[in-house]
Amino acid sequence: MLSKDMEDRLEENEAFLMEPREDYDDCIVGVGYRFNDGPLAVYSMPKVLKVMEDSGMEPEEAEEFFQVNTLGAWVGEGTPIFVEIL
Repeated sequence: MLSKDMEDRLEENEAFLMEPREDYDDCIVGVGYRFNDGPLAVYSMPKVLKVMEDSGMEPEEAEEFFQVNTLGAWVGEGTPIFVEIL
């Protein structure tokens, strides 16, 4: 769960946060920065895919949906970062 301080910082920067927040906030693993952008929400790709699967999608369906509609989406400077932690 995001701390109130971090939530405020992300909102002040107009960082995009995935909805529904009660499902996806637990997928946030950090805060990221791009040149002249930040703080931005950093999501764990495996955790996001797990949420999608838990909502009823088959693994292949969740992967395709994620690739096209989440990873492939640009929602402005506040677009989140997605990572796979090694």
